[in-house]
Amino acid sequence: MSLANVVSSGLKSAGGVKLFEEIVDLLGAKDLTEAGSRYLRLKLLETLVGEKWVRDIFTYFENPDLIEAIAKPPAIPYHPKQLAGIYFKVMDKTVEASAYLGEEMGSEAIMEMISESMSSALESNYNAALQTILNVWRGCLPPDLSVAQAMGMRIDSVDTKYATSILAPTSALPYSILEALVQGANNRLQQLYTNLDNSYGELIAQKNALMRSFLTAFSEFYLTLINDLVFDCMYFVERVESYANTACTIILERLTARLDDLNALKARYDVGLVDSETYETMLLEIQADIQALSDTFDRIKTEVSNLISDYMSVIDATTEDIKTLLLNYLSDAENLANTHINSVVSAINGLTAVSDIKAKVKEIYERIRAYRECGFDYS
Repeated sequence: MSLANVVSSGLKSAGGVKLFEEIVDLLGAKDLTEAGSRYLRLKLLETLVGEKWVRDIFTYFENPDLIEAIAKPPAIPYHPKQLAGIYFKVMDKTVEASAYLGEEMGSEAIMEMISESMSSALESNYNAALQTILNVWRGCLPPDLSVAQAMGMRIDSVDTKYATSILAPTSALPYSILEALVQGANNRLQQLYTNLDNSYGELIAQKNALMRSFLTAFSEFYLTLINDLVFDCMYFVERVESYANTACTIILERLTARLDDLNALKARYDVGLVDSETYETMLLEIQADIQALSDTFDRIKTEVSNLISDYMSVIDATTEDIKTLLLNYLSDAENLANTHINSVVSAINGLTAVSDIKAKVKEIYERIRAYRECGFDYS
């Protein structure tokens, strides 16, 4: 709008005063006047009351006993009366600032400053005290998805109606709640199975270690037993050999003596010192002695053979008994370990938590889906 148009409009409509106001507004003189006025008011406030006036606003928050010294409740460091007193003190400062700076600037200077610069500082004390008091009677903050996940981690012990009442107010979509429940339930299943899996693995490792220790001990025992048997066999052979040598030596000596007797008898017979009848008789005696020595030799052979046979039978029986004993020990140890392992396997196979948890999660989801009248059907 040109200056000529403004003047012409003013002359036609509102007269001189209106015309002057429009000209001043057009030139920006009004803004300069108001800015200068606000600046002078601010300097007047700073000069008259100083920065302590501003610090007093924060002092009431820091030390509410300045308003009224009263015992605080055990739950929070503010008494409700002190909260009300702080409110009125701030309003006093706001009205006082408005008297110096004008209503708009005074209220903005105090209330906006507190709203912006002190919002975070008051969040955990003054504001928190208000929240604590109000939440005791009217706390209504709905749960988030972390509650659904926590619910899933103990889903096997939670009633579905109770879980629905807790999760229904959650702001997430039904299938988002389902995912949180599934995550928690999966953690619960891992918790249930992990202990059993660890127990199973530990028992298998213990069984293997036990079997290795038994086999090592048995191997060492067998080596010791074989060494002892070798030495015992050597001692037995020495004794049998000594016995057979002694017996054969005696028999051989007697045979040699009878051979000498036979040669002497033959010599006497040849020169006629012994008649035929006597010669025949003595030959029969020598033959009888030789036959007796032959029978003794056969008996000794049989006796030695029986000794060897009996000894080997004892060795075989002892070895078999020891082997049976060791195998029984090994079998008993393995059966004991298998009993514990089978009990863990039975516990794992007997778990019905998977189907139970799945059914509970599905029921909760279907209840929430029915409330919301939305969500996908995963049945």
